[in-house]
Amino acid sequence: MNKIQLTILKSLTILGYLLHTAIAQANPSLTLVDDSSIVEAQVTSVSQLSDVQPTDWAFQALQSLVERYGCIAGYPDKTYRGNRALTRYEFAAGLNACLDRVQELVAAATTDHVKKEDLATLQKLQEEFAAELATLRGRVNTLESRIATLEKQQFSTTTKLSGQVIFAINGGTQANADDPSTVFFNRTRLNLETSFSGKDALLTQLQTGNGNNSDAAGFLQQDSGNFRNRLVEIGEARIQQQFERIFFPLNELGTTLADLGIGLANLSTVNEIQVTYAGIVRTLSLEEGVAPDVALNLRDTLVQGIETGRTINRFLQVNSALDYANNVTPGLSLNRLSYTFPIANDLQISLFPQGYLSDFVDRNHYTSNNATNFSTYGLLNNQLLLAGDIPGAGAALRWNPGQGVFTLRAAYRAEQVALVNTAAIFGDSGTQNGIFNSPNLGVVELEIAPAKTVAFRLQYSRGTQADDDYSVLGANLDLSLGKHIGLFGRFGYAFDFPGNIQAIAWSAGIAFPDLFRKGDFAGISAGQPLSLQDDVLGLFNATQTNYEAFYRFQATDNISISPVFQVITNPGNLKTDTIFTTTLRTVFSF
Repeated sequence: MNKIQLTILKSLTILGYLLHTAIAQANPSLTLVDDSSIVEAQVTSVSQLSDVQPTDWAFQALQSLVERYGCIAGYPDKTYRGNRALTRYEFAAGLNACLDRVQELVAAATTDHVKKEDLATLQKLQEEFAAELATLRGRVNTLESRIATLEKQQFSTTTKLSGQVIFAINGGTQANADDPSTVFFNRTRLNLETSFSGKDALLTQLQTGNGNNSDAAGFLQQDSGNFRNRLVEIGEARIQQQFERIFFPLNELGTTLADLGIGLANLSTVNEIQVTYAGIVRTLSLEEGVAPDVALNLRDTLVQGIETGRTINRFLQVNSALDYANNVTPGLSLNRLSYTFPIANDLQISLFPQGYLSDFVDRNHYTSNNATNFSTYGLLNNQLLLAGDIPGAGAALRWNPGQGVFTLRAAYRAEQVALVNTAAIFGDSGTQNGIFNSPNLGVVELEIAPAKTVAFRLQYSRGTQADDDYSVLGANLDLSLGKHIGLFGRFGYAFDFPGNIQAIAWSAGIAFPDLFRKGDFAGISAGQPLSLQDDVLGLFNATQTNYEAFYRFQATDNISISPVFQVITNPGNLKTDTIFTTTLRTVFSF
């Protein structure tokens, strides 16, 4: 509401003091017409208000007053809402304007300019429209009170506060494995969105929660589970083969590796297995007459291979987790801080001391928001392209020449461990590589959107993470087939991945916006987060596939409830039992 409108409304509060006449009590059944469009377009004659019918004495009286004192405001087209008749409340608003004008003349000591007969006419009109004037006055008083409350409680003139709370109950099962406990976790985010010019945006996002990778899928894909068992299996097979090549077949004496004290099955952790396995291989290699430096190299290669296998297993584990249960810890933390501003009509820059590459690239209309659509981490982004989408500091660029079909995006992020920390500041051990040294990752993306219903994106990323090189080519598509159905997909091919292996990742699905009722949403998706082109020590003998289906019921504008179902076949890229999980997600937005 502008100042002119507010002035018109405030003028209604002085009606009882203009003339020495009591105002009748308001009729509670009356309603106030919408006056939010009144502007300052002044007219000098009631007859100029084309939708007012001059059929009674009140019109003629007010016309005379308006023409003498010039005191009515109308809509920009000099009408009161089209061709309909002037309502009694609109007429009362015009009458009040004349009362206000007369009061100004009286206060200015120009009483001689106000005729006694006009005062009498005003009094008669006030009596005729007393109920309407009283109703308007009550409504305006209430409005003024609310405006004062809003001004007092206003958070900021430049900053908007919004928030989101996710409650989720999650459980799952896998044959021949300990079932994870059903868990309840939450994530709360507060967003402070500030604009200084109307075109820029400063985002500060605070986060807290209790997820921290505690969901069923993450539990069932721990190192200590199937990966550990597979490592023991292939490790003992290799040790036995090497032992029998040097000494004798174990079955001839009816003995086992465990009997000889060189078995792995009784070891609990992957670390113990890794060290013992590599040590035995080195020792047996020396027994075969291999040179010490060669035997040591065999040991180191084996250790590195097992470590690469663990990296792959953890990558698959993270990609199976629920995104809102991933890396969410108790205690309030800064999750995002970025400033976006334009430097030309079609070019904008973003700087972020804390953020994610997925905030700027690899977006998808149907699958990029864990609160409104899919939950599985690996189905929300191309994690092969983004190397796990680790948080850090960097910058991003978006260029859409002429607001046309093509949009170019580029983003660079230095991982948090590359930034200065307190240990480095005080001279202790710590990393202080800076934002232009590794570990870091850069992504470029070209989007082609010939229509609002389709967008295709080509991507390339390159960088280092934890001393491993990444070089990945990606693609991203979303396609609307109508108001209630859409398709989407992602693809990634890694030229370089931990262990110098090549890998493929893909996901695809179908979405159903406004299914059954407006605001509801459903989707089905499938994907393989890491299809290996090269085996790693024979550790992996299958390809993991993730499936997810959900239905989001929009209970109110601010509350949604979603059952989420997840199936993981060959978890951890191992031929093992399928994992099933169920989640009930409730999202509160404000």
